[in-house]
Formats: sequence, structure tokens, C-alpha cells
Amino acid sequence: MKNNTVLKIIFNILLMLLMIGVVVYVIDNSLGDIIAQLLETSLLVAVLVVGLGVVYQMVEGRSIREIAVNFQPKFTSKDGFFASCYVAFYRIISFGTGTLVSEVLFYRKKGLAVSQGMGVTALHMIMYKLAVVFWAVIGLIFQFSYLYTHSPKMIPFIVIGMIITFVIIFVIMVLSVSIKLQVVLTVWASKHIKRQKLRDWVDKCNLQIYSLRDTMQTIVKDRSAVLRIFVWNAAKVFIWLVIPYVALVEAHPLIDFIQTWAFTSFAIVLSGVIPTPAGIGSFEFVYLLLFKPLVGTVDAVSSLLLYRFSSFVLPFLLGMVYVIMEKRKKIKEEIIAVRDESSSSE
Repeated sequence: MKNNTVLKIIFNILLMLLMIGVVVYVIDNSLGDIIAQLLETSLLVAVLVVGLGVVYQMVEGRSIREIAVNFQPKFTSKDGFFASCYVAFYRIISFGTGTLVSEVLFYRKKGLAVSQGMGVTALHMIMYKLAVVFWAVIGLIFQFSYLYTHSPKMIPFIVIGMIITFVIIFVIMVLSVSIKLQVVLTVWASKHIKRQKLRDWVDKCNLQIYSLRDTMQTIVKDRSAVLRIFVWNAAKVFIWLVIPYVALVEAHPLIDFIQTWAFTSFAIVLSGVIPTPAGIGSFEFVYLLLFKPLVGTVDAVSSLLLYRFSSFVLPFLLGMVYVIMEKRKKIKEEIIAVRDESSSSE
């Protein structure tokens, strides 16, 4: 028993060292430019960007809590805050492959069943996409005249992006309501899809849809819950949309606030449906395409890096601190267990 505990301590220490090594590698190779841009930014803008990032995580925490509390009454907004950071950390160090697993695992640690955790994750994603489409539609209404005059070719792409996103949401929701339709599509997929990767993807989607069905059946018992969840998601997305304006207004005092958040919402929507050019992320490509004519290449890139810090790097850093503290706590508990075993054997 004592040997097993010692091995656990060694394993957790090695795992923590491995995580730190991966973090150093990621920061040095992937996040260095973003952090460097923050250090070159004026103190006021840097504080505002960081502040918006923290506020976003707080609102995100509340939006997660509004879903998870239906299954675990003790789940708090603080838990939701750290859930978001925890997932952001594992999303980066696993290069995206551990995102879903880490989120479900966090909910499991907080007392939710695996199926409930998957349902919370699926509904969380759907509400986020709905909020993005909501703000993009409003942005298009306000900026239609400008786009029609200056970039008329962008309008069809934006509209198609919104339609595709909405269709994805609609299909998922229909499948989550109609079990017969899900069974029909599953049978069809099993007959016609032969590639293992696609079959694994279908299986994963089926699990999420089953979990989403149970989640929706639980939440709709409180009719105001769905509206509250959507409102909190709309609020968190709006905070993201404000960041580029904060990053640009110091160098461009006349820049239009509504235009910046509208363009950012277009970039988020289109990033999910436009193929990625070689070596460039889809969001980055669309963002620069929209903002370079407004502020020039240098400032567009600078604002993009600050946006990425607030929405991407900051949650990762907060998640890193949380994970390290949790690992440290676990190692400490195991060391105490070894001491207790040693004292009891004497």
C-alpha cells in the first residue's frame, strides 16, 4: 500500500513537470508573439484588455453554472470560471485533442455524471454559437450600408456563414429532440461510412446528442432557464467583441465602436466555415481581411494579438495556475498519506 502511494507521488510529480515542459514549449513557440505584443502595449490598454479577459471568464463561469446547476445544485459560478480556464489550459497543451475530455472530466470532479457533463458541454457549445449568430445578425444590420459600399462581395460570405452556423445548431437540436431521426441517421452512417475516423466521429456525435437530449429535458422544466443561459452567453460574446475596439481606439480615436464589434462577430462566424489558408488560422485570416482596410496591417495585427491574449492566452494562464495548484494539493495529500502509513506501521 505504501509503495503504491509513493508511486502515485512520483507519477504526479513527473506529470506536473511534463505539463510545465509543454507549457514552456507552447509559450516559446506559439504564444510568444502574443505576450510580446502585450508587453509593448500602453499600460492603460493592457489593463483594459486583461480586465475584459477576466470579466469574460466571470460571465462565462455564470453561463456554465446556469446549465450545470440543474444537475449539481452546489455548482457555483466560481466552478464555472475555473471550468473554462481548465478547458482552455488542456485545449492548448493537448493541441485541441483534449478539449472535450477535459471539460467532461472537470464536471465529473464536481459531481456530475459523465453523460450529464457531455450534455452540459454540448448545450454550452450550442448556446455560444447561437450568441455569435445573434450578434453577427445585429452587426450586419448596422453595417450593411458600409459593406455594400466598400466590400459588397463580403456580404454573401457573411450571410452564408451565419446560415451554415444556424443550420448546424438546428440539425443538432432536431436530432436531440427526435430519437427516431437520430436512429435513422445512425443506421445510414453505419451502412455507408466505412472510414474509421469518420465512424469514430459519428459515434462521438451520437453520444453528445444523447447527452444533450437528457440535458434539454431537464432544463426545459424551468422555462426561464434557456433564456437565462442564452442571455449570459450573449453577454460573454459581447465582451469578446469589445476587445478589438479597446485595442485600436488609442491609435485610432475616430474608429467606430459598432463597426469593430460587428467585424469581430463576422470573423468569429466565418472562421468556422471558411477553409484555412496555409499556415494561417481561419479567424486570423478573416479578422485581418476585415480590419486591414480600416487601420492598416500593423495595427490590425497588433489588435489581433491583443484579442488573442485576452480570449485565448489569459484563460490558458489562469487554467495553468489552477491545474498546478490542484496537482500540488494532490501531491501534498499523498505525501501526508505516506507519513500516516509510516507512523501507523511503527
